[in-house]
Amino acid sequence: MNTETTLIHRALRGWQARTGDSVTYFRFQHAESEMHEVYDEATGAGRVYYGRWQLPALHVTHVESANADPRDSGLYVVDTLRVVLEFDQLVKHGLTEMDIRHGSFQRDRIAYDNALWAVQRVNVLGQIRRRDVVVVIDAIQVQNDELVNDPQFAQYLTDPTELPAVTPEQMAQTVIHPEEGADDDDPYS
Repeated sequence: MNTETTLIHRALRGWQARTGDSVTYFRFQHAESEMHEVYDEATGAGRVYYGRWQLPALHVTHVESANADPRDSGLYVVDTLRVVLEFDQLVKHGLTEMDIRHGSFQRDRIAYDNALWAVQRVNVLGQIRRRDVVVVIDAIQVQNDELVNDPQFAQYLTDPTELPAVTPEQMAQTVIHPEEGADDDDPYS
C-alpha cells in the first residue's frame, strides 16, 4: 500500500508539473481577526489571513456563470472555481483531514485568475485504503461589496475606487503572515 500511494503521488506531481496549474491560498485566522459580533462583518483589523501559499493544482476550472442569487438590491451574479489537487499538497500547506471534516476552511480565500474566491467545499474524490489522494476545492467569487472591509485584498477589487480610505494604522493591523520556513522561490515547498 505504501509503495502504491508513493507511486501515485509521484505520478500526480509529474502530471502537475507538466500540465497543471496553481492557485494562491490564504488561511483565515479567527483569533487575530476583528468581526462584528452580530453581522459577521470586518471591523478594526478586519479579517486576518495567514499565508500566500502557492498550491500546485492538477486542474483549475473557472466558470463564468449566469447563475443569479436574488438579493434586496437585485440579482447577484458570481463565478465559480473548481480546483483539483493532490491531498498531500494541501497537508504541506496546513489544511489537514480534520480541517476538512470540521469545515474550518469555510472562511479561507483563494486567489486565481486575478480574482478572489471564497472556499465553499473541500471534497475528497480519491482514496486508497482510507488514504486521501485527490481533493477538490469548490469556491465562489468574492464580489466588491464583500471586500470593502478587507484592505489586504484591495488588489482583487474590479473597481478599486470602491475601497474606502484606510488609515496607515488600519493597514498595520492587517498582516499577511508568511509561512515559516518556506522557500519563496519553490512553489512546491
